[in-house]
This record gives sequence, C-alpha cells and structure tokens, in this order.
Amino acid sequence: MVIQTLARRAVKVAFFLALMLVVARTLGPPELWFNEQLALKIGQMIYGNEEIGADRFYDIYFYMSVCTVIPITVVIYILTMKLIKKIRSK
Repeated sequence: MVIQTLARRAVKVAFFLALMLVVARTLGPPELWFNEQLALKIGQMIYGNEEIGADRFYDIYFYMSVCTVIPITVVIYILTMKLIKKIRSK
C-alpha cells in the first residue's frame, strides 16, 4: 500500500515536470514574448536605478519565464487531474 502511494506521487511529480518542460518549450525564449521596456522597469525595481547590464537582463528574463511557466503548468495540471478523476469515476 505504501509503495503504491509512493509510486503514484512519483508519477504525478514526473508528469508535472514533463508538463512544465512542454509548456516552457512551447512558449519559447522570453526575449520573443516579453517586452524589453517592462524588463528594464522590473530590473530598475529589483536592482535600483543604476545601469543594468546584459547579465541582469538575462536574469530578469529567466525569472519572468519561470514566473510565467509555473502558473500555466499548474492550471493545466489541475485541469488534467480533475479530468482524469472524472473519467475514472464513471
């Protein structure tokens, strides 16, 4: 019984990670879908009004990519789990 529960949890974690990978690859690089002016404003909020270098921009793009991918993945994961539960209950 404990092994089954552990196996189910491991499969759910693996499914979530695979789903996150698919969502991230589908969105593509954040430089394409994230505005540079918004990145500059966020960088000034985080790092201050000093000159923001290219490495800081890459950090900001990474953070915004993660902050976008995780909520999208969570919504898809929850909907998928509810759908699976509904199908199994019939």
